[in-house]
Amino acid sequence: MQKLFASPAARANATAQLLQLFAKLLALEGQTHSLSQFRRRFYRRAWCPLITLWYLLWQRLSPQHTLAAAVADARRGGADALRPGPKPLSARLRSSATTAFAKARARLPLPWVQECFERLAQALATLAVPPGSDTLPVRLLDGSTLRLRPHGDIPKHFPPHRTRRQQAYWCVARTVVCFCGASAVALGAQMGSIHASEQTLAVRLILAAAARALYVGDRNFGVWRVVRACAQAGGHALVRLTGARAGRLAARRRLQAGLDLAVHWAPTRHDQVDRGLKKGAVAGRLVVVRAARRGWRPQTLVLFTTLTDAHAYPPAWLLAQYGQRWQVELNLRSVKATMGLDQLEVKSADLARKEFYAGLMAYNLVRGLMGVAARTSGGAGGRWSFATARGILFGALGMLWLGWVPARRRWEELERVCAEVGRARLPRRAQPRPAEPRAQYHVPQVFPAMRGTRAQARQQLKNMASKS
Repeated sequence: MQKLFASPAARANATAQLLQLFAKLLALEGQTHSLSQFRRRFYRRAWCPLITLWYLLWQRLSPQHTLAAAVADARRGGADALRPGPKPLSARLRSSATTAFAKARARLPLPWVQECFERLAQALATLAVPPGSDTLPVRLLDGSTLRLRPHGDIPKHFPPHRTRRQQAYWCVARTVVCFCGASAVALGAQMGSIHASEQTLAVRLILAAAARALYVGDRNFGVWRVVRACAQAGGHALVRLTGARAGRLAARRRLQAGLDLAVHWAPTRHDQVDRGLKKGAVAGRLVVVRAARRGWRPQTLVLFTTLTDAHAYPPAWLLAQYGQRWQVELNLRSVKATMGLDQLEVKSADLARKEFYAGLMAYNLVRGLMGVAARTSGGAGGRWSFATARGILFGALGMLWLGWVPARRRWEELERVCAEVGRARLPRRAQPRPAEPRAQYHVPQVFPAMRGTRAQARQQLKNMASKS
C-alpha cells in the first residue's frame, strides 16, 4: 500500500497538524462567533450555549444517553477546560438536578446548531483528503427513519403512520443523510415528517449544499428532480434507474450490457418540480454495466450520470464509484445503532431536531478521529472499528478536558488515543462469511395483544382499579 507521506519527518509534521486540527474541533473552538444574532436570548448562565452543545454531543458518545449522566460528568469537572475562569462549571453546579440542563437544551437556537454541524462536518472532511487533491469528491445519499414518542408538539410535526384499523403509537421522522465517500463523515442532513419523501429531502439537501461533488444514490433517488438538483447546484449525479425509467430514456433500445448512450432527461407530467428547481432537461449518459464479483451472482445495473465525458469517466469507473454505495448502509447503522439515534426520548419537535444534528456531530467526531488514524498510519478508514473508536474517544474525554490536567499531558493523551485507534482494526477473515437468510425467529410476546387504543386501555385499567 502506498504511504500517504514520503518521509518519517513529513509524516510526523502532518500528524502534528492533524492532531492540532482535531483538538480544535473536539473543543468546539470557534463555534460561538455566529451566536451574536441570538445574543439577546442568553446571559452568563452556568449552562452556556457552548457547554450545552458539548454535552449534547457527550450524551451520544456516552453509553448512557441520559441527562443525569451528563450533569454528573459536569459536576466532576468534565467541561471545566471548555470554560476557563475563576469559577468553573463544576463549582457553579450545586445540585444534581437536570432541570437547568434541560432548559438550556430548549434555549439553544436550532439554526445555530445546524450551522455548527455543517462547519464541523466541512472541517472534518479535510482529515481524509490529501492536500492538493483535485479529484471529484464522492457523496453517498440514503434515507432512514427514527421513532419518537407522541409528546408535546411532536405529533404535529412528525405524525405517526396509520394502518387500516387505527393510528400507531410511535411518531416517525424521515431523515436523509449525505456521507463523504472518503471519510464517511456526515456532510449534510435533512429531517422531515413521514409524509415528506426521501426525494424531497434530498433535493433540499443538495440545493442547500451547492457543492461540486458526485452524488451517488440507489433507485430510490433515480428520479428527474434529484438529478436536476445535482446539476443545478453545480454537482454531478450517479444514480441507478428502474427498468421503466431506463426504458423511456433509451427510447426503446435494448438495455444490454455495454450500452453507453447520450441522453437528455426531460421531466414528464408525473415528475414533481420542487421549489427552486428549474424545469428543464438534464444532459447525461445512460450506462448499462454487468457487475460480476467472485462468489456472487452477476447483476446488470442501469446507471444514469451527468458526467458526459465517456473517456474521462468510463463505465468501469462509474461502476467502481457506485460500488461504494453500500457503505452508506453501514454508516447509517453506526448512526442509529451505535450512536443511539434510532429513537429519541424528547418532548418537542424542536429538541428532536437538535438531538438529531448533535448526534451527527458526535458521529462525525468519531469519524474524524478515525480519519486522523487513517492519515497518520497510511491505511484505509473503512478498516477500523467504529464502535471501538467511539469507546476509546469517550474513555479519553475525561483526561482531555478535565480542568486540572496540564495542556502538555492533554496533548500526549490525544496522541495516545490516535495511536490506539490506529491499532483497532477490523479482523481479516480467512474464510468468507456465509450468506444468512433475511428472516428471524418469531419471538413470543409476554403481554397480551391490545384491543383498541391506548387511551381506552388506560381508562379500562382505571375502572378496574376503582371497582377493586
